[in-house]
Amino acid sequence: MNLILIILPIVLILLSQAYINTSYRKYSRVSVKSKITGASVARMILDKNGLNDVEVVKISGELTDNFNPRTNVVSLSSEVYSGNSIASVAVAAHECGHVIQHKEKYAFIVLRSILVPVVNLTTNLGYIIMLIGIFASVFDMAMVGFIMMCASLLFQLVTLPTEFNASKRGRNILLELNVITNDELPHVKSMLNAAAMTYLASFFASITQMLRLFLSINRNNRD
Repeated sequence: MNLILIILPIVLILLSQAYINTSYRKYSRVSVKSKITGASVARMILDKNGLNDVEVVKISGELTDNFNPRTNVVSLSSEVYSGNSIASVAVAAHECGHVIQHKEKYAFIVLRSILVPVVNLTTNLGYIIMLIGIFASVFDMAMVGFIMMCASLLFQLVTLPTEFNASKRGRNILLELNVITNDELPHVKSMLNAAAMTYLASFFASITQMLRLFLSINRNNRD
């Protein structure tokens, strides 16, 4: 059982990464009919929503795209920024979906922002408390640490609707702005679904890891 709980998270993460990488490479080779680049798409979406103060910049790497609400910057990887593929416009629109979420104070994005410092504190402190409890054979202390670490699961759970909603917003705007056609929509959906699966896989992988820790604490208590 313990071996399965060790291997399963690794398998889930590897499969999800393989899926997103395969999908990204596939749709990176398919140009949108409008020939609009990811950078242009991002600028169009932001300006349409009155977000002229949000900057769009190019960064290095692959699938490193993100929006930083503290600096008000949408960072797009080189291929997404300059490319006019299905993958480029889909990823750019997704990141702009996050910007709109912040503007509209979307409930889950607000909750996630609140949880960030809480999770950072409880996860790190909880790990220390749990280890002390295990080595000192104090079951209650170990369980307190474990429960504190479970805050990370709540954060990941809140992240899921945030990511799915950003993707939905992104693809709807792509259609609205005529960046993609109805025929291209299924390809955009497929690309964004592949990206979302990485968050889903990470969540389930974390559940199995926490279950393994819980079983380890209980086994230590019986011994």
